[in-house]
Amino acid sequence: MSAALAVFPYVRPVSAETIRLGIAPTVHSAFIYIAEAEGFFRKRGITVSMNDYRAGALAIGDLVADKVDMVTAAEFVFVLQSFAHPELRMPATICAGQDVEFVVRKDRGITRPQDLTGKRIAVTKGSSVEFFLYNYLIFNNLQASKINVVYYGPSEMVTAMAQGMIDAALSWPPYTTEMANRLGAKGDRWPAQSGQDYYFALCTKESFVKKEPGTMEQFLAALSEAEDFAAKHPDRAQEIMRQRLDLDVASVRASWPRLRFQLQLTQDMLVLMEREAKWAMRSKLVQSKQMPNFLDFFYFQALDKIKPEAVTIVH
Repeated sequence: MSAALAVFPYVRPVSAETIRLGIAPTVHSAFIYIAEAEGFFRKRGITVSMNDYRAGALAIGDLVADKVDMVTAAEFVFVLQSFAHPELRMPATICAGQDVEFVVRKDRGITRPQDLTGKRIAVTKGSSVEFFLYNYLIFNNLQASKINVVYYGPSEMVTAMAQGMIDAALSWPPYTTEMANRLGAKGDRWPAQSGQDYYFALCTKESFVKKEPGTMEQFLAALSEAEDFAAKHPDRAQEIMRQRLDLDVASVRASWPRLRFQLQLTQDMLVLMEREAKWAMRSKLVQSKQMPNFLDFFYFQALDKIKPEAVTIVH
């Protein structure tokens, strides 16, 4: 048991018997699947009812509509939704990653970033990869006006690449892995985040944390136990993910080192969210001309109590 858990005794949730959780069925949700498989939720008196969502925006839509109590989503999705939904709250992030990458067609003459000029580049509209494309162009002194951006869903992107409809794509595993495998020697993969992490977050509403503060604390305590377990038993943790998501061993092992599984709220993420919000306003992804104060959107109390050293946001 971790030091954080040792000083935080078991307390049965105040009133909630079941948390309705909307979850992205990806490796990023590892702590949740581990806590379920190893009985950490059950030990703390929590039942978690999981519903899968293929897009964070869809999950947050159901959260706002009170169809679920909590969801997982990338911090970028949270940023976009925060403009219209001031009731949203983020109690913690569960993963940080650097696995967004380009898949490019070498047979179309793309061997360096400058070769992207004039090419058809696919991204998923309204996702964090669109923001990372913007950053990548700036980092490599490329003009956005000379890039032909086209929008595809992740799975559609795989087909478009295989059929030669696009020259490059920006996405994440397992879609980048599948694209690269289909291209073989005709393709290549490049890191695309320019050293900037993205974050995978827990998202809920102010009404839930006000009504169920004890439940929120116990939920994070179970995830903290999952964090310790994953660090001590990485092979078992990866096997849980492989079985739960029906992935092959190679895919899980390839993704694992590029993700940092940590329960945290960091100053770096706050700075990133503010940059993303400004970009979203300039790009007219949101209608508002005023950026939210994201300090109002974090629910610090639970993580401050469970794992205070993981909170580096000044508040």
